[in-house]
Amino acid sequence: MTLDRTKWQSFFILAALEAGAAFFVLALIPRGAGGFSITRLVMLGLLAAAVALWAYCAWRAPASLTPLARPAGILALAWLSFFLAVVLFLLRYAAPEVLLPYYQRLGVILLYILAFDLQLLLFLIVERHGFHSDELGILKRIARPAIVAFALLILTVCLIVATRVGVAPDPAYRGEPGVPVMGWQLVAAILAGLGILLVGLRFAPSRWDVWIAAGLWVAAAVIWLSVPLSVMQNSFYAPIGPPANQPFPNSDAGYYDSMAHSLLIGYPYLGEIPTRPLYVVLLSALHLALGERYDLIIAGQTLVLALIPVMLYFLGSNLHSRAAGIIAALIAVFREWTTLLVSSQTRVSDTKTLLVDLPTLLLILGGCLAALGWLRRRDKSSAVVAGGVLGLLLLLRTQSVLILPFLLLLAALTYREIQRWAPAVAWFLGTLAIVLLPWLLHNYLRSGQLTLDAPFQYQIVASQYRYTGNLDINSVDLQGKSLIGTLLAFAVRDPAFVLGFIATHSLATQINCLLALPLIEPYNGLSAPINLYWLNWSGQLSWFNFLLVVFYLAIIALGLGAAWRRFKWIGLLPLAFSFGYSLANGIGRFSGWRYDLPADWVAYFYFAIGTAEVLSMLALLLGANATRLLEAVRDPAPTGRDHTRIVWVALGFMLIGALPWFAERLAAPRYAGQIADPRFLYHFAINW
Repeated sequence: MTLDRTKWQSFFILAALEAGAAFFVLALIPRGAGGFSITRLVMLGLLAAAVALWAYCAWRAPASLTPLARPAGILALAWLSFFLAVVLFLLRYAAPEVLLPYYQRLGVILLYILAFDLQLLLFLIVERHGFHSDELGILKRIARPAIVAFALLILTVCLIVATRVGVAPDPAYRGEPGVPVMGWQLVAAILAGLGILLVGLRFAPSRWDVWIAAGLWVAAAVIWLSVPLSVMQNSFYAPIGPPANQPFPNSDAGYYDSMAHSLLIGYPYLGEIPTRPLYVVLLSALHLALGERYDLIIAGQTLVLALIPVMLYFLGSNLHSRAAGIIAALIAVFREWTTLLVSSQTRVSDTKTLLVDLPTLLLILGGCLAALGWLRRRDKSSAVVAGGVLGLLLLLRTQSVLILPFLLLLAALTYREIQRWAPAVAWFLGTLAIVLLPWLLHNYLRSGQLTLDAPFQYQIVASQYRYTGNLDINSVDLQGKSLIGTLLAFAVRDPAFVLGFIATHSLATQINCLLALPLIEPYNGLSAPINLYWLNWSGQLSWFNFLLVVFYLAIIALGLGAAWRRFKWIGLLPLAFSFGYSLANGIGRFSGWRYDLPADWVAYFYFAIGTAEVLSMLALLLGANATRLLEAVRDPAPTGRDHTRIVWVALGFMLIGALPWFAERLAAPRYAGQIADPRFLYHFAINW
């Protein structure tokens, strides 16, 4: 239904009132000793003329403005709105020390023009396409699951506020939240999602997803690599200085790099069982290809990790829409960019540090995509791929095993029939087992025990199950003891204490997921140092930030409702992966900063889906083509039942899982009388 004369009268009355308000705001800004400047008088005159013009138009409102509602005019107004918004942002934040006085005056009239432009744009769209209130029926279909999700989220918030579980400090370990995305970056990601949504209403290129994915990969790599190596002044790197002027890895990063070099000089893994063997092999391959140029090693790792936004895009587009995928992917790109910029001021794990947190995130996203394909197709080949990816994940971060119960539960709820679920799970678990088998066999031959991880990793976990002396692995003796038995024995003695810290760290990880979205905090400009407000997080929120968090929860709940409407239990797969990893953090008694990275993407992921759902509903109300906007959900075609193909896929994953063992044959011993002290070994390695 197009707008009548009365509606246009309301439009002009509103425009006149807004111009009057802008006039008074501009007039009330303190003036200099000589009175109003010529520039301000001109702006006041323009606003006064606008009040008179819009008042006249309200009195003699036309019956219709359909001739103005042409596609070219609407597009021009849309671009003008975008241009004005960018100008206002840059005027305020590009160089506040210089431009702030201009913003205080020009900003008033520019903000009024922007508001008027947006209102006119909206009215002209309704004039041309009508307002389709009947499309609100779509909202009813997701209302129930969204309301249930929102109620559960608010109930969780109430429990946290009442009990302080998840925000109370733990003397054993408690890290600060990870780096959040900035507010303007979140808005930019949402606008990009809106742009993709609108373009999709007119065009549908056959290879669109491929081009978008390639663009995201290039954008992520270019933006992240644009941050200079000089930011790497943190505990994971030695000071950069002559004669090498290279960022040599230190601490945990130094351990992984030492292990990688030990393969290259023919003294595999220092004669020990390493932790994170798959990552060690990756570093070895990078060194083998690129030598000892750490700038190139970091660039090579960045090119691999730039697949993270690509994975988020495909996950979002498969669970909801391309707009959702774009928003989630760009949030990840911008967040990592901010992380790199502050990496010398706070504890971080980023694309320039040789740590496993982001590679783990990459494989978790890959595992989630593989599991999505499996549960949608429900065939053997997809189950094999999902099992293979999850097996590789365990070779990168062993504690990821706690994702499996949540995934298998969702599989059971999806299949419903045990006679169909059991064979599929057998293929899944069978592939996972054969991926792990070579490494388990390697470690058994080395130590006489079936183990996936280095002994000191088990000592770290065991040290956390004490009242004092946590993380002191030298006082922990697991010789001849079972880690699980040791943990259970302590848990039986004091179950309330153990359940308390497991709940605290599991919930803390999920709370930090939410804090990856921006809060209302001072922002000093694009060229100013970033406000590290999250470092001072104490579990308290100001009233306005509490309302903002409730708003975030509402959008996330809408995203959960939209995913549920389209896929039922399958739509909760990202949540299951995040919950599983959060539980692993809780059992290990860790949370915060880098420990949360493999799990803390889930909040902004469902926020992206919820935002895309809001944009889609607005587009439908304003006359968008529902067929183009809401593509029918079709289950992907099964990949076939060729058992030969399935066996080859499984063997391929097994071969990748065997790489840490095969890599021991990478080089012959390079030095006579090689010593096991990693400090000396590392000295030899970096001079190799």
